[in-house]
Amino acid sequence: MVTATVPAAGAPVPDTVFQSASAKWQQYVLGPSSPQVRPVAAQERGDVRHPRTLVSGHGPATTLTTAAGGTPASVLLDFGREVGGVPNLDIIAVTGSPTITIVTSEARQYIRTPASTTVAAAVPAGTTRVPLASAANLEAGNTITFGTGADAVTRTITGFDPAAKTVDLDSGLPRDLAAGTPVTTSPGAPSSDESRGLAGVGGPDTLQPTGPGRLNGGFHGGFRFALVTVSSPGSVSLSSAGVDFQAYRATPADYRGWFLSSDDQLNRMWYSGAYTLQMNLKAPGLNGLADARIYDGAKRDRSIWTGDLLVQGPTAISTLGDVGADYLRSSLDVLLAKQRADGAFPGSPDFAKRTSPEGSPLFYSNNYSGYGARAFIDYYRYTGDKAYITSVLPALRRELAYNDSFRTADNLVVSNDRDYWQATQTGEVTKYSIDYYILLREMAWLERAVGSASAAEGYDATADAIKTAVMTKLWNPQLGAYPQSSTNPGVLVGDANALALQYGFVPAGQEGRVLAAIRTLWTPYGAIMGPGLKDPTGHTIEPFANGMETAGRFAVGDTGGALELMRRTWGPMVDPANPLYTGAFWEFKNSDGGVNRATASLAHGWAASPTVQLTEQVLGVAPVGPGYQSWRIQPRPAELKWSAGSVPTAFGDIEVSWSSEQKAGRFALTARTPAGTSGVIAVPVTRGADVSVNGRTVWRDGRGTALGATESGGYVLLTVPGGEYRVAVR
Repeated sequence: MVTATVPAAGAPVPDTVFQSASAKWQQYVLGPSSPQVRPVAAQERGDVRHPRTLVSGHGPATTLTTAAGGTPASVLLDFGREVGGVPNLDIIAVTGSPTITIVTSEARQYIRTPASTTVAAAVPAGTTRVPLASAANLEAGNTITFGTGADAVTRTITGFDPAAKTVDLDSGLPRDLAAGTPVTTSPGAPSSDESRGLAGVGGPDTLQPTGPGRLNGGFHGGFRFALVTVSSPGSVSLSSAGVDFQAYRATPADYRGWFLSSDDQLNRMWYSGAYTLQMNLKAPGLNGLADARIYDGAKRDRSIWTGDLLVQGPTAISTLGDVGADYLRSSLDVLLAKQRADGAFPGSPDFAKRTSPEGSPLFYSNNYSGYGARAFIDYYRYTGDKAYITSVLPALRRELAYNDSFRTADNLVVSNDRDYWQATQTGEVTKYSIDYYILLREMAWLERAVGSASAAEGYDATADAIKTAVMTKLWNPQLGAYPQSSTNPGVLVGDANALALQYGFVPAGQEGRVLAAIRTLWTPYGAIMGPGLKDPTGHTIEPFANGMETAGRFAVGDTGGALELMRRTWGPMVDPANPLYTGAFWEFKNSDGGVNRATASLAHGWAASPTVQLTEQVLGVAPVGPGYQSWRIQPRPAELKWSAGSVPTAFGDIEVSWSSEQKAGRFALTARTPAGTSGVIAVPVTRGADVSVNGRTVWRDGRGTALGATESGGYVLLTVPGGEYRVAVR
């Protein structure tokens, strides 16, 4: 550490960028201001009077009436973004003995499921009751179409018998229908996009109102839309409808970190990532579990997953501070309790809650076991909680030994199992070896901090051997990049090459080739995994892997490329006009920007990487030592004009703002860092630039004059203790 005297602050200079941003970031917060959330829109079908009352909260009662044999009255409630909790209806009158059903969905396209079946037996012209192979997803009032193309016949459903599998039509058929004739309906019957077997919650609510009062549905982890239907004859009048919000409800007052920049889309990404995390926080006592947990998805799986924790842990702490740290530590405790005798961590310690809210451990793969160990190390890096990490260090050593059992004599990993996209990968998989390298480096850092220096040296030596083996055996000069594996040496993949960029696996002088190669995988909606690669449900774009690529591009100075890929991958997700918009980030996508199945999660933790990356790469504040005892402030402005934000640490907040005039070669940064810490401030410079700190020149004519100033990679680096610094580049 350089001990040069820090230039005196002199007369205070207002930090106008920070002051302005600190008064504006709150507008991006997506959490509801009240635990009782009203819909922002309502659409009726059938006999429904005054549906807008449910939106405005005042006016005549909303009345839904279903007549025998008629179209069931329904109202589709749109909450505008993802919510989670218990839907409720405030009933003021009931006529008859109606049944109310409530179904929820993250996407409107899955709130109703059209029937898709066939005619079970031939019927003649004039028939009004038709036998079907299935009576699923039929609803009175739907149109029903027999056949396709020019020969199709369309009628209206007046009734159906699920047991007999017959459907009644409003008028006779104009021609004979053969057995096997295809049958479809529109718009379909109410349906849920949830997976109760995995999540342990959700599914249709069937309610029997008996009179005035509040009628509550069941718990639903994540949805934007709720369809309320009077599904049997009768009438119900409502004064209001909404949801009792039971995810973590963060108002601006609950944020401990924040971010803002000159780019509105990037701002929305930061807060959508934070909201994704909040939607996945299960409060203590909720759903029959006493502890707090960070789930992978709000709707599905509602389980702790180690891959998701790699993104969610830093996100939780960077946005919610101590609250986020508590949720992460509690989740790690659940993971620790399920560690196997051989050292393996389950990919999920609480998967598939079919019979118990606790679920059961799923030992998914050695890679996911390693992700679990890295999540513990991240907890220590961001919190500095030495007592906790010391207590679990023996468990982490056992996990490392388990991972090492997959290392061959050639120092490459062969496990023949799965990673985040679920397909088995055989042979020497490039990414698996790099992932083990990362774990070894992380464990070496941890051992030096709280454990054994000799163990750290051993881990580093093994990591070096792995890097040499990967670069020697797996690099493909024809691809100009790394292939998927020794089994598929000609298949270009994004994830392994992204990690290769970030962790120094690219041969000297080849970074440009790798960047160009993986850019060929880009679509308007993000990067595909690789040619011909897809998950078992057909998705080709994984935001988890796209986050690896943005991190890799940041690491080698391709800030423009990183931000462009962010815009392609996450830009559509933060666009309120997108029909799949939830305000949160999605589990995966197709190459056309959509999703393949109703149960796809549209609030999924592993997709939230923009939040921490914007804080650490664009604003530029990242931890180096535990709990930010040492830190690095290195903004990457690209085309942005300014950024500001605050980062919570164990020692106090780090507040940073900067402004950039790229064409003029000017850059200004203000940093306020806690006492008892130290770090490096790195500011971008051009040839011939002068750098001053608190009004005193510390870099001139390519030479440092104070603060141990050095130049590297287009930045001047200043080594400083905690304090307030105003840095100017001219």
